[in-house]
Formats: sequence, structure tokens, C-alpha cells
Amino acid sequence: MPASSESSRSLPSPIARGVGLAGVVLIVLFLTILSTSLLPVRLLDAAWQLRVGGALINASPFPLIGLVLLHVAASLDPQDPLLVQRRRLAAQLAAAVAIGYLLLAPLLATANLQRQQSQSLATSGGLRRDSERLQQMRQVVSSASSIPELEQRLAPLDGPRLDAADRTLPLPVLRSRIASLLDQAAARLERARSSAPPASPWALVGDIGVRTSVACLALAAGFAGLARAPGSEFSLLEELQMRWDHLRYRRANLRRGSGSGGADADFFRQLSEQAEAEDEQRR
Repeated sequence: MPASSESSRSLPSPIARGVGLAGVVLIVLFLTILSTSLLPVRLLDAAWQLRVGGALINASPFPLIGLVLLHVAASLDPQDPLLVQRRRLAAQLAAAVAIGYLLLAPLLATANLQRQQSQSLATSGGLRRDSERLQQMRQVVSSASSIPELEQRLAPLDGPRLDAADRTLPLPVLRSRIASLLDQAAARLERARSSAPPASPWALVGDIGVRTSVACLALAAGFAGLARAPGSEFSLLEELQMRWDHLRYRRANLRRGSGSGGADADFFRQLSEQAEAEDEQRR
């Protein structure tokens, strides 16, 4: 009986292996979704950056849940070297992923600004060209001395086309009709110009940039909570929190004029209390 129980403990747990496999599948699924958004690669194209950034954010639950499952699998069977190795590798890669999501926020904000500026320039350029073309048509209508000359000079400008009935009208009457059509086109052009979005870069930042930035920061914090440096007992998020607490205690003691010694003592006392609490939970 002892030999059989010892051999059974040496076998890997099927439940833990299944949970670990599910985590690997989710990570592979995320990489597959990301690869479809990467191609074709256009690093300097704002539309490509926004497409890839959107895929990274929208598909982020897959690797996040996958990392959690890898940690759970290693916790279910801590004697399985394969699961422990997967958890160690995933924890190390999670640190790089957290930094990547942290850098993704300013990258997407810049790409949003570039796209808005290009759209604004294209819209304003098209409206300006239409306005210049209308002005040229008005000059042609006012300066043409005959109907054939008027029709010939309006053709290159893509102006109103004259039918047989128009050619029978007196020139002043035809000028009045064409001027009325140009006035209607100018009114539509003015409405399009007034309805165009403002050129302020904060218009798009307030709508999209804030949401993507908050999502990137939340994802960076999530992956940092699952990241762990080699040989460290704390996650990357916990280490950052302890450093922040250390800095906060130092500043608080400096404001009270007690110097940095009191801050260090309080900080190490907090670490000792935290370690004792973790030992009690493990027991």
C-alpha cells in the first residue's frame, strides 16, 4: 500500500493537466487572432496601429484567463514539473506583456490624433477645392459672351450641363439659371463646412483615447499581478506597490522632519507584518 500510494502521488493530476492545457489553448487562440490583424505589416500607418491595438485590447481576456489557468494548474499539482515550468515561464512573459500594454496607451492616442488630423485635412482640402471650382464657374458665367463659349468653358470644370432647351434661351436668362444652381451648390458646401468636426485634437481623444487608455492601464495592472521575476516571491504588481508604500512613508516622515530612518523602520515593519500574515494563511 505505501508503494502504491507513493506511485500514485508521482503521477500527474489529470485535472491540473487539463486546466493547464486550457490555459495554453487560450494563449494560442489569442496569438492566432493577433496574427490576422498584423498582416500586412505597416508599422508607420495609423490605421494599422489602431487595428492591431484594437485586436490587442479586444482579445486580451484570452491570454489573461490563460495565465490564470496556468497558475491554477500549478497550484493544483505543485509536484508536476511541467506545470511549474509553464507557470514560471508565463509569469516571466507576463511582465513583458504588462509593459507592452502600458506603452500601448500613448501609441494608440498618437495614432488616433494622426487619423483625426488626416481626416480633417482631407475634408478641408476637398471643401476648399469645391469652393475654388464654384468661384471659377461664376467667373465663366459672368465673362462668357455666347452660349457655346459658356458650355465649352463649363465642361472642364464639371459644371452644369446644358440641354437643347437651355441652348434656345437668351444668354442673360441662362446666366441667371446657372447662377441659381451655383448658389444652391454653394449653400450645400457651406452646410458641409459647418457640419465638419472641429480640428481640435481633443475631440477624438475625449471619445476614444480615454477609453483605450483606461483599458490599457487596467490590462497592464492585470498582467503585472500575474507577472513574477525569477526567484521572487511577490508579483510585479506587489513589488511596485511595496516600492510605492516605501516612497510614501519616506515622504510622510520627511514632512514630519524625522528623516528617512523612521520611514525605513515603518516600511520594514510593514513587510514583516505582511510576511507573518502570509505565513499564517499558509498554515
